[in-house]
Amino acid sequence: MKSLLTSFVAVVAALIVFQPSEARATKVTLDGSGYYELGTKFKFYGSGVKQSGRYRRLGADYYHKSVIGMDWITNRSRSRSGYLSFEFWAMPYYGADKGVVLMTRGLDPLRGGSYYFEKARDGWAIFLDRRRFPEINLWELTGRRGWKFRDALSFRRKNVL
Repeated sequence: MKSLLTSFVAVVAALIVFQPSEARATKVTLDGSGYYELGTKFKFYGSGVKQSGRYRRLGADYYHKSVIGMDWITNRSRSRSGYLSFEFWAMPYYGADKGVVLMTRGLDPLRGGSYYFEKARDGWAIFLDRRRFPEINLWELTGRRGWKFRDALSFRRKNVL
């Protein structure tokens, strides 16, 4: 009986040690206030401007030099998050759940219970030349399940994006 118990404990320990190290679904949130800044307009040909995050290229078009920022990006779970995609969107109406991705910026995973404080990312955002509702989104890469939406901050005032 003692050897059976020892074998069982060894098998359980081996399963724990050799579990795949994929990120679990975590509760990652945008907290506090956020902002965006749009600057100079440029035309990019070919495959467009290189992005990081969920999308690598958004195509040839006019782009703004841009910055997006949040007071806090917090991992409220005990598990480490996957890689994050911090995104700037243009929505057709306030509260919409579909729109145009203007810019994506990648962020490293967050340990459980940790946060990014005053996180800002600069880059290039597509120039729409239309009045839309700006929104900042957060997506998480969760291993085999792919990119999962985590949180959004919607701005209540339309702007030319």
